[in-house]
Amino acid sequence: QFHLISLLFIIMKHKDLEEILVRQFSLTPLSDVPDSESAYLKYIQEELIKRISYLIQTDIDRLVQILYRIDISAEQTDFAFSKGELKFIAQDLSMLIIKRQLSKIEYARNFNKENK
Repeated sequence: QFHLISLLFIIMKHKDLEEILVRQFSLTPLSDVPDSESAYLKYIQEELIKRISYLIQTDIDRLVQILYRIDISAEQTDFAFSKGELKFIAQDLSMLIIKRQLSKIEYARNFNKENK
């Protein structure tokens, strides 16, 4: 029973993450639920890396606006860009985005629980 509830919570949290990233980065939504949380996060990160790489090459201003809106600090962004190579920049930014969005989702859920 507890494992099923935990799994459902994880899926709901990741669906929230997916909706946000689909909206902000035009990612393709997943049609099937992955076998595990790690598989899901890996898929999301890979798709996000592709999109970030594309934006770096074609519309870096838009990427910077998105990062600002998500609330990724300038220091974190500068550090990611200091990696130099596109692949490493995109990997770092994708992890920052995923972590930040998950923390915002968690905060919103806790805030809603407290105000019910």
